[in-house]
Amino acid sequence: MRFFDKQIGEFQREIDGKGKSVFAFHGKLWEDVGRNEIVMQREAAFELHGTGFELFTSDKLGKDEIIVVGEDLKDLKNGTLFARVSLIELDSVSDEQTAHDTVKKIEYIKYHYFPKGYMVRTNSLSSEENVRVSKKAVKEGISFEKAGSLLISKYKENSAVKAVKLFFITDKTVNYTALNSLSEKSREITSALDRVIRNLNLDCDTCKLKAICDEVEGMKELHFKNAGK
Repeated sequence: MRFFDKQIGEFQREIDGKGKSVFAFHGKLWEDVGRNEIVMQREAAFELHGTGFELFTSDKLGKDEIIVVGEDLKDLKNGTLFARVSLIELDSVSDEQTAHDTVKKIEYIKYHYFPKGYMVRTNSLSSEENVRVSKKAVKEGISFEKAGSLLISKYKENSAVKAVKLFFITDKTVNYTALNSLSEKSREITSALDRVIRNLNLDCDTCKLKAICDEVEGMKELHFKNAGK
């Protein structure tokens, strides 16, 4: 899958040279409470405000890892800008429909990820992702490593997921405006793929997603293939 290659390159450039802490994925998972736990403001240690999104590749990523760029949860004292970026290696798929369905299923996982004391609020119409962390969870030792291992375990319930590099970013020197733009572009790519797969508006001159097809490697070829051109 090459559709997200440009965005992956841009993301890697944004965090290049930043301090990182790298943790291997393991079986010691933070508790999943099974539903979105309500953390009241008076119970909160701090809030993280930002974006969360997935980028997919067919390139080999190696071992599953959680990478923290900036301060970990135990070190944060106040709310901060934040990003969660999941770089996901997918197994080779037989056709574009399967690839599309797999991407949609994996993106949906963020709505079924419920770490104890770590309330994730997402917006289905954007890539906005905000997190409220409870004082109790901080006291009990929650970390991005532990919460991230839980999320990776959810991703890997899908057999098409071969490896995950999961980034949690709190570094104040990171360009969060650029990351927000990348998250929106990833949504546009998925939307364009959805329209092509479902044969919606294959007239390039009138399609509002024409710019995405022109920019993303392989999208225009898929478009013409589905149009029978």
